[in-house]
Amino acid sequence: MNGCLRGLFRLALFAAALVVALVAWWFREPLLRSASRWLGPHSTKLPPVADTAVGAPTPKALSSSQTKVDRLKLNEGPDSVVLSPNEIAAMIGSGIDWSVRKSFDSLRVELLEGTLAVYCRLDTRVIPPDALGPLAGMLNPREPLRIAGPLAIERPGVGRFTVAELSLRGFPFPGPLVKQLAQRVAGADSSGAVPLRVSPAFTDVAIHPTGVVLYRFKRRKA
Repeated sequence: MNGCLRGLFRLALFAAALVVALVAWWFREPLLRSASRWLGPHSTKLPPVADTAVGAPTPKALSSSQTKVDRLKLNEGPDSVVLSPNEIAAMIGSGIDWSVRKSFDSLRVELLEGTLAVYCRLDTRVIPPDALGPLAGMLNPREPLRIAGPLAIERPGVGRFTVAELSLRGFPFPGPLVKQLAQRVAGADSSGAVPLRVSPAFTDVAIHPTGVVLYRFKRRKA
């Protein structure tokens, strides 16, 4: 009796394995595409800084951005100023808390319509070992990180860069994990927003691929 049961059990296992193999063969093309997406080679290059919407922080760009912002403080000054990609990259680089900024090497900022994308090489050695969980053992000392989302002014002097997208080493993480990872690698708060120190001279921003407009006063919503 026991021999019969063992035989039936083995037959059931063989049948199940055969079904799995047939399904895998039948859906081999989409399975291979998914595997190549996650296991195949991914580019680790950061976007180049050229005559594009991508900027990098420099001392010159930081100085020129501060000069423009200071014009908003003047009674006879303009109602708005426009920062170039390099200038907004310098402003963001200097506005991130140092505990986070020190782990961001080769910072880049890409201007999109209504959102920013921040690129860097993340120094994973600065991140607490337990912060990345199982990922920690799979990462190199420096890995390319991309975080993207809208920028808003919460109150004078404080901006909020809300992380809506996050990818590490070219792998985009699904929505439910973005907030959690943003807290661990980018210093985001419980809502998934990275706080930024900004000048109290402007209270509103508008992001375009050609530049970021800083407004002295809040714009009226349409």
